Amino acid sequence: MDDLEFRRRLFADPSDEQLMNEAKQDPAKKRLVDEVQDFDDMLGNALKVPVPEGLQAKLLANMDEQEPKTHSADNVVNLAWYKRFTVPIASAASVALAVMVYFSTAVHAPLYAGEHALEHVYYEESALTLSKEVNLQVVNEKLAMLGGKLESLPGKVTYATFCNFKGQRSLHLIFQSDHGPMTVFIVPSDKNDYRQGDTQFSDSRFSGSINKGANADTILVAKLGTPLDKYQGEVNNSLQWL
Repeated sequence: MDDLEFRRRLFADPSDEQLMNEAKQDPAKKRLVDEVQDFDDMLGNALKVPVPEGLQAKLLANMDEQEPKTHSADNVVNLAWYKRFTVPIASAASVALAVMVYFSTAVHAPLYAGEHALEHVYYEESALTLSKEVNLQVVNEKLAMLGGKLESLPGKVTYATFCNFKGQRSLHLIFQSDHGPMTVFIVPSDKNDYRQGDTQFSDSRFSGSINKGANADTILVAKLGTPLDKYQGEVNNSLQWL
């Protein structure tokens, strides 16, 4: 199934067994499944309000005490028993609201592209060890959905999948360079939901480079010491837009 159908079914039922099996073959889908299931568990736990001990007896006793001597059509009895138990209910509602607010801001909060690229690489670090070649035709079939095409890449492609790059559907590639595996994110620039920040970024293990293009940003991440400018030029020269 395509990504849109996968997401629609996942949000409708985070425990769909067919989706779980499909996600095992795709780290990007597996990451999305984990996030949705984690949120579903957090929300479920927030709404689990334990029933106070002796609640039934207290309610019955309260109703007996407030039972009117006579009844009439104009006599409305307001038991308001729930007011005695608003604390746990309100607490659960507050927790649920806080979880939803956190999840919303975590998904949509501004984030520098370099920071997000590094997080993405670390989250799918196991993909850097893949060695089976992905045919360039397969890469271009995916890239065509974003409106682009690659004439070539400076190394064997070993990973190609769509990913959610801070709210934007993007293509996540890994190719084997002379300096080791190199990650490439091709992020369409029409609706980028992140702050670009510096075009060069790094941490203790990886360095990265961002090229802002008219149709898409190309973001490269590789181990420290890799001549990113050289590879950035080769990737950008190969990338064409249909």
